[in-house]
Amino acid sequence: MLSWNEIVQKYIIKHSNQIQKITRPLREHFGIEYFTYHQIDNEGKYIVLVDQPRWAEHYVDKQIYLDDPYLRHPQVYHSGITMIQDFGSKKYKQTVMQACKNVLDVDVGTLFIHKTAEHAEFFGFAAKKTSALEKLTLNQTPLLKSFASYFKKELGSLLRTMETEANHLIHLKGKDFCCADPIYPTLDPFTYKAYLKDLGLGPLIKKATLLSSRESQCIRQLLKGKSAKETGAALGLSPRTVEFYLENIKNKLSCTSKQEILKIGQELDRLGLLI
Repeated sequence: MLSWNEIVQKYIIKHSNQIQKITRPLREHFGIEYFTYHQIDNEGKYIVLVDQPRWAEHYVDKQIYLDDPYLRHPQVYHSGITMIQDFGSKKYKQTVMQACKNVLDVDVGTLFIHKTAEHAEFFGFAAKKTSALEKLTLNQTPLLKSFASYFKKELGSLLRTMETEANHLIHLKGKDFCCADPIYPTLDPFTYKAYLKDLGLGPLIKKATLLSSRESQCIRQLLKGKSAKETGAALGLSPRTVEFYLENIKNKLSCTSKQEILKIGQELDRLGLLI
């Protein structure tokens, strides 16, 4: 298993030319000076690649990771987009923003969090305020998300190699890894649901709470036009099990057909109520 210094030397520095070649379009077209990717699985195994070795060295040397709120157990995270400085202690926010300015000469940072049943993934972009990063985050997030997929594809072999040597964050980070404070890139669900109730959408909230996470996943696949067989392949289920979930959904939502499930599902998805 790798120490912090070994991660930096063996992967980030050694492969820096390859990584920077892949992130070149971000710099040349949008003025995005820094990109980072890391993944934490449910066992706490951690892999990371960044395209600026000097940041990785500074991050480890100054032990910024000890207070980093984005290095915790995957259970605390929820998918969404946030500004990098939105979470963490006052000390962390001051430290990381000052370090970003001094080491990378950047002012703004955006972080995409992608949560699955197996792990949490983080895609970070940082740049000067004069860059296109803020416009992309507000208006064209699919462009940034497409780069995240491209990065993983191009460096898939390297990431898989890292997984075989990954260390556990409890060893790398300490007790803060076990912090249970949830991180919601979007509004916390209590505030959001209270707002929707004030708009008269309580019945839809009630429908959403009836659904299990698996049932919500099946609805998402249905919204994509996927068959039971395709849904099963995507979720690791048999088509028969998918049909079982769909029947449960019909009963819970008082639907008589998949078309009715689709109609309600579209509304729940639009309101961000599918878990």
